[in-house]
Amino acid sequence: MKKEIYLLGVGNYTEVIIELAQDCDYEVKGLYHYSSDRVGETVFGVEIIGTTENLLQQDITGKNFAVTMGDNKIRNDIASKLRDRGALTPNLIHPQAFISNSAILGQGCLIHLNTKISTKCVLGNDCILDFNCYMAHHSVLKDACYMSSFAMVGSYSVVGKRTLLGMNSLIMPLSITLGNDCLIAAKSNVTKSFPDNCVLVGNPARKTN
Repeated sequence: MKKEIYLLGVGNYTEVIIELAQDCDYEVKGLYHYSSDRVGETVFGVEIIGTTENLLQQDITGKNFAVTMGDNKIRNDIASKLRDRGALTPNLIHPQAFISNSAILGQGCLIHLNTKISTKCVLGNDCILDFNCYMAHHSVLKDACYMSSFAMVGSYSVVGKRTLLGMNSLIMPLSITLGNDCLIAAKSNVTKSFPDNCVLVGNPARKTN
């Protein structure tokens, strides 16, 4: 019998997570949206059955949820509220992803096809690793990071909370530390550490306004 899960957030990326959940042998029982105007609509074969606000007023103890918002802060905030109310946010790990047995994962992570997480990596809660991402050994993603497709984090590097790595971006294996809430542009190569709230662009990546 398949496990049941509910998804929060209704956008284009939600369809991707519906497929991921199904690939992980879950049955998606319903969607929740912020607006009551969309209740009753069907998205990718799954009905919007309620609003997030109403859901958080219900007894959700022990139920499985995935939060599909791309905005890192919103995703982390909502997932934290769910867990505070006794809900479960299981990691959805595609069966063709590779996760080292020595890696440590938080809760609510969404890990897609062909992603590789190597020896003694650490992921916080609510991270998204899109298709074909790579975390080298002993690297760290803190809570609610988003790695876009083909992004790579080098060994011994630490990525701060809610940081977004664009497609084909690279953090070199140089024990680099990135602060919280950074944005790494697509195809950028990060070769040194940066503080919080940086937008990094180029090769080598430089801080920009």
